[in-house]
Parts: sequence; C-alpha cells; structure tokens
Amino acid sequence: MDLHTSTKPKLAVIGAGHLGRIHAKLLAARPDCTLVGVCDPIASSREWVEQNLQVASFSDFSELVDQVDAIVLATPTEHHHRVGKWALERGIHTFIEKPIANRVDQARELHRCATKNQAILQVGHVERFNPVWESMLARIQPSSVHYIESRREGVYTGRSTDIGIVLDLMIHDLDLILSLIDSPVTNIRASGRRVLGQHEDLAVADLEFQNGARAHLRASRISSAAARTMEIQADSEWYDLDFATNSWTATRASAAVDCGDLQADRLDPSERAKVKDELFGRWLDRMEITPQAGNAIAAEHKDFLTAIRTGSQPRVNGLAAIKSLEVACEITEQIAQRSLRVVRRAA
Repeated sequence: MDLHTSTKPKLAVIGAGHLGRIHAKLLAARPDCTLVGVCDPIASSREWVEQNLQVASFSDFSELVDQVDAIVLATPTEHHHRVGKWALERGIHTFIEKPIANRVDQARELHRCATKNQAILQVGHVERFNPVWESMLARIQPSSVHYIESRREGVYTGRSTDIGIVLDLMIHDLDLILSLIDSPVTNIRASGRRVLGQHEDLAVADLEFQNGARAHLRASRISSAAARTMEIQADSEWYDLDFATNSWTATRASAAVDCGDLQADRLDPSERAKVKDELFGRWLDRMEITPQAGNAIAAEHKDFLTAIRTGSQPRVNGLAAIKSLEVACEITEQIAQRSLRVVRRAA
C-alpha cells in the first residue's frame, strides 16, 4: 500500500486499553491524518470509543482490510507479532507499542516483513521523544559517556501483566542507553524477583560495552513510589535526568578545580568545612535545565506520519527495537534461571 501520494493517511488503533485510548484521542485530533476507527474485542471498550471519539469500532482487526493505510498497535505484547505480521504482509504501515514482540525471532520476522513489503515499521519507545532526553542529547558528546545508571520504578497498576518488568519498564532505559552508547554489549549480569505472578516484578541489570562503558539498570513495579531517573557520567560532565519532572542538570568542575588550583583535600580543616556551602559556585558549575514541555506520544505520531509521507526511517525503527529486545531477553532469561520467589513459611 503506497501512501506517498496521500496527504491524509487513514489510520486505525488496534487495542483500546489504557494506552490505546491515549493514542486514539491524539490521532482523532490531528489534522494530518484520519482516524477511521478503533478495534478491540471487548464490547465495553468499543462502546467507549464510539461514545467518546465518535468514530467506528471494530471487534476484529481483519475488518480493517482495505480501510486503512496504517495502524497503531496497542494490544498486549503477546499479540504484537500476529497482528503486526498481518498488517505488514499487506503493506500497511505499522506502529507497534514497545516491546516490538515477546521474542527476538518474532521481532526479526516483523522487520523482514516490513522491508519486503516496503511498509514503515515504528516501535513505541516513547522516551526517545521525551523533551528531557532530546534536550540532553543536544549537549552531550556520546563518545565521552562511560557510565549510566537508571532507575525506573512504579506502583503496581495491574496493566501489562502478560510480560515482566524488563519488557514492560526496563526496556525504556535499555533503548535509551543502547541508542546513546555506540558500542556492542559484551557482558550482561542480571537478577530479579517474582512476587505477584509468573513474571519478574523487580529487576537489576549490569551491562558492559566493548568500548569500556558500563550501565546499571533497576526497574520495579512493586515500589511504594514512582521514579524515572537516569544519571550519565561523561568525561567532563555528569548529567542527572528526571523524566517525571521534565528537568535535568549538567554538572562539571569549576575552572579552578579543573586546573588544580582548588583542591579540597589540601585545605586546612576550617577552610574545608566551608566547601559544602560553596560547592555549587566556587567548586562545581551546575546548570539546571527545564525544557519546554511536550507530548512525547504526539511527537511519535508526527514521526510516524512523516515516515509514511516521505518514506524516511522513523527514529525508532525495527532494527533499533530488535537491539533492545535482544538485551532485554537475555536479562529475563538470566532472571528466570536464578529468580527468587517470595515463599510464605508456616508460623
């Protein structure tokens, strides 16, 4: 299906759960596409679509044949491969929510199918479009990065229970880290814990890269509070990102400290005691940045529609998604091999 001659592609959203409804609302409001309808097998979800968006609803995605140029796939992950393959085989441009699939072989098949049928395949690693990440990228030198530490935790919501925390949350940070550090992963060490079901709810992973860089990732969906933070250590600066508050800081040694004129451990005790009060100013230069707020999902849609219109590659294509999924699957495999489950002991 060739859309290059169409100025307003016709789209449908498949999956009307929490995220699918967000996609549908945003697409329905866009002037550069037409939302044909939303597909979901659950009757109450279809009723919500009709009442709130005033568009058609479908119970089976096969009803969309010859009605759409593109789809946004927001079903549970277990259906990504089947539905995505159905669309891509028909040349329907496809946006798949992350992760691209449950298994690497499925992801590779989706990529091959998109290539063969000249269809756009984009994967919803939404943090690539976060204003915090985008503004930080404009400052950082990727080759100078040598350590990254990420923390992505949340309270239990009951969503995405068909996958574990690695494919649900940690993969966001895996995608960011792998897009920043342009070097092969040479070693992965991971551990985790299953608590509420058959998949891991807590995961910790350490990555080593061929260029010497390292990364430490932590993800949980059984925390008491939410957190979406990342620390990046580079040669001359370090960065603290908070995706939840839309802010980040860049810190470096002051010129006097950098050239060795100021050294705290050479001061007498009374002078050294003053360092804490002068730390940010005399000793360290710190810049706090709050980028202009933006809707990252809407930015994903714009990228997807641009790729459809021009034939260009989206920011997160199938190959990028496969790269993240390969590492994520190795992490989940290690966790499965040594997973710790809470065992209730008799009193």
